[in-house]
Amino acid sequence: MKIASIAYALPSKKVTNDMVIRDILRHHQWKAAFMFAKGMVASRLRQGFVRAGTLIRYHRNQGERAIDLTLKAGTEALRKAGIAPEQIDLLIYTGVGRAWLEPAMANLFQSELGLTNATCFDVTDACASWLRSLFIAKSFVDQGTYKTVMIINSEFMCLEACVEPRLRRLEDLYLRFAGYTVGEVAVATIVTAGGDPNNFYFSFKNWSNTYHLCQIPMPNAHEYIPSRALVAVGASGKPANGHNIQYQTMALNTLAKDLLFTVVEKLTEHYKSDPALSREPHDIIFCHDVSDVSTQMGIAHMGPEYASRVFRTHARFGNTVSASIPLGIALALEEGKLKPGMSTLIVCGASGVTTGFCKFRYE
Repeated sequence: MKIASIAYALPSKKVTNDMVIRDILRHHQWKAAFMFAKGMVASRLRQGFVRAGTLIRYHRNQGERAIDLTLKAGTEALRKAGIAPEQIDLLIYTGVGRAWLEPAMANLFQSELGLTNATCFDVTDACASWLRSLFIAKSFVDQGTYKTVMIINSEFMCLEACVEPRLRRLEDLYLRFAGYTVGEVAVATIVTAGGDPNNFYFSFKNWSNTYHLCQIPMPNAHEYIPSRALVAVGASGKPANGHNIQYQTMALNTLAKDLLFTVVEKLTEHYKSDPALSREPHDIIFCHDVSDVSTQMGIAHMGPEYASRVFRTHARFGNTVSASIPLGIALALEEGKLKPGMSTLIVCGASGVTTGFCKFRYE
């Protein structure tokens, strides 16, 4: 398998930390008894952004739509690869952002991009979705089932799931902070048959009893909580996530500190348990760059020599969810940081908790 092209499309609204803070203070309904807390909320948000290393994220501007940006990325990926739409024989739509649960979102883009010969489906594994999809694509290509695969990320739920849902109480600020660092982007990746069949090495692990650390619950989430965990009550009076915390439905809820330490611990354990990952040095590293703290802690456990080899995206684009890794690869290619022959490592820690790695030599 070879990576034929990666293209991305950003929305045009450049959002600073001050803009996020201003919107939160202006749009949320502050009861008279809590008006005094507005200054404290602003201070905590600023401190959190400094720790996370968040500076900028991009959101849709008035008149911009997720479908148009995603089609732009897909069309550009086809152009860069020199591939006609009808040559794509598999389309994988992947990630968190979506318009509906049924049918597969891939059907929309199979139609609108004119991929008339492609079968299609969705892959969902939170922020590890793209890496899972790349592994699935390689499996099909290696088997000879498909020759040319497109993977689409369309991460455009920031306004709806992260920014617009109201804070119901001061405690929600901790649960909702991660959402205020999220940026939006569409990325399309095309892979084709060819190259060294042994080039790509993947390794995935999942870690039990950590699914509650980061969720976007649906209104019926309480129906799926194990009976032993029915202790938490959400805004609707129904259990929210089963771990004694009131999660808001259809909003991003994250126990950020617990998630950070769990993911770093499990990534480290995973990396050190698999000799194939560390057998040879890495020239460049791409990671799911959710914050300065998480990236620095995770890479430090792999070896201090790698601190300068990580290609970072968070400060410039925020947390772009499942698109953060392919966005980083596309930018590194544009900026001349990723070159043929470089030993490349992909590192991904995602809610679930999923940890995943991919090691390959870029061709």
